[in-house]
Amino acid sequence: MTLLDCTLRTGGRLTGGSVPPALAADYLAVCARLGIDVIELGTVHDPADRSAPRGALLPVPLPERYGPRLSVLLDTSALPASDAAATASAGRIADALSAGPVTVGLVRLAVRYDRVARAAAPLHRLREAGFGVCLFLTHIDLASHPELDRCLGESAALGPLDAVFLVDSLGSLRPERVIDLVQSTRAALTAPVGIHAHDNQGFALHNTVVAGSAGATWQDAAVHGIGPGAGLTRTEQLLALLGATSTDLAPLLALIATHVAPLKRRYGWGAGPRQVMAGLARIPVASVTGLDPRPHPSD
Repeated sequence: MTLLDCTLRTGGRLTGGSVPPALAADYLAVCARLGIDVIELGTVHDPADRSAPRGALLPVPLPERYGPRLSVLLDTSALPASDAAATASAGRIADALSAGPVTVGLVRLAVRYDRVARAAAPLHRLREAGFGVCLFLTHIDLASHPELDRCLGESAALGPLDAVFLVDSLGSLRPERVIDLVQSTRAALTAPVGIHAHDNQGFALHNTVVAGSAGATWQDAAVHGIGPGAGLTRTEQLLALLGATSTDLAPLLALIATHVAPLKRRYGWGAGPRQVMAGLARIPVASVTGLDPRPHPSD
């Protein structure tokens, strides 16, 4: 299994910037000790886009000879619609990443399952620049069988990919659907399959494990599930299922108690009634009104 931890990115989305530097520093040290394979630093934007959020991807210096691979997420819906403009935008992003203080080796391109063609131009430009590239297929549970076939055919036409992630954007996936999606993707593509599960219905960990049993070899998680809305598969729980002992997990649990639990008390991510209802109905959380008045940003 390749474990990709999203804590810095999803935690930054939750706080509207970046996670606190003390959390980032301790988190990076713990990840290296636990053998986490990939750390996602944040979301990248075209430097020429003045409307895009600003802020460093990493709020603290990275230790020397750091073990885990580093990734970023690029939302293709934020790029220009034309191939030429999207290619130019991706080129500026590639240049900015190459000139940055850390070595980013992997870019995940988030694209809705029915708009895969939009990812082609920026993906090819990033690949030419030397980055590993992944597809991050959002809202995948909404795809009918013909739509899924078309999505996977367009994905296969993109050429070599480091992985293709099935993203439970609405927190609506059920285990049987996860199995179907993973098996269909494996049959259509040579790239490894990954899972990114949300916890609206309390299924994030279960869906991640089921995806692995069906042949997915990349797994997303975040420490204590940190992230907008219901949150994600919890890193500590997934590691325990993968064989980590209580001694192995002690530094991570200390990190949660010291840094992450206070953030949870402040931001309150988790599956409240609105998240559960939205997941059951396969709709965005923002569409559910009249329940759970606490603010829970949708993911």
